Amino acid sequence: MKSGELARMAGVSVRTLRHYHAIGLLPEPPRGDNGYRDYDAVHLLRLLRIRQLASLGFSLDQIGPMLDELDAERREGEDLGARADRLLDDLDRQLDEQIAHLKHQRELIRHIRARQADPDYPERAARVLDAIDSFERSAHEFGFLLSALTDDDRVAMGIAAHLYSDGELAEIERIFRAIPQRNLTEAYLHVSDLMDGLPSDATPCEREAAIEAGMAFLDKISDCFDAANWLRPDKDYERMLDNMAMVHYNDAQIAVSDELFLRFTRRMAEREGAVPREG
Repeated sequence: MKSGELARMAGVSVRTLRHYHAIGLLPEPPRGDNGYRDYDAVHLLRLLRIRQLASLGFSLDQIGPMLDELDAERREGEDLGARADRLLDDLDRQLDEQIAHLKHQRELIRHIRARQADPDYPERAARVLDAIDSFERSAHEFGFLLSALTDDDRVAMGIAAHLYSDGELAEIERIFRAIPQRNLTEAYLHVSDLMDGLPSDATPCEREAAIEAGMAFLDKISDCFDAANWLRPDKDYERMLDNMAMVHYNDAQIAVSDELFLRFTRRMAEREGAVPREG
């Protein structure tokens, strides 16, 4: 029989046949004088067995070795009961895991709907994104800890939402909830204005004034920072995000930002009795 006839009898598509041939799941038959594959009943039976196992939930990677083992045991006259039980037990465990995963996905969907959150961002990031959004609406801008004035900054925030650990996201949430709760919004925006207003040829006094104002502000929320996030080596994506943020800074702003966070990291290291990280 030809491929179209075989596919119709087995209830699959010709494209599926080609795929099974490509991955070695279905042996290719010899070709006739006309160049077409010539299938027989053996091919149909194997194809039906493949479809049956796939319908139970076995993957194609599992089905090939499974059929080979079952065929070998049949040829040797062995009882397939024990072997079949083991295969079904393994499948049952896999299905349990899949069911648990699907239940978790449905729970996430319920949370996303309840919070009216964006489905293309991790649910675990919803709280920190909400905290940042609330702060932006109350302060009408972001400032030196987190800018959102350019497309690059929005991309950086999205990457952080996906890649930051739970602890890192929790730290960001604590910070942006603490600022308005402690009536520090004006102080925060003052530091941001000092940073944003620095010219590239800022004098040492201007630079130091911005750094000292930043340190005074950070000291007021230092309890929100987790030293473990600051005293370890930077991760690759953190360095990338830092570089993205610095694109819009002039030389003086970059130098002041680096010095500010270096001093703050050293202060946390002293508090923890640890050695500060190297960037």
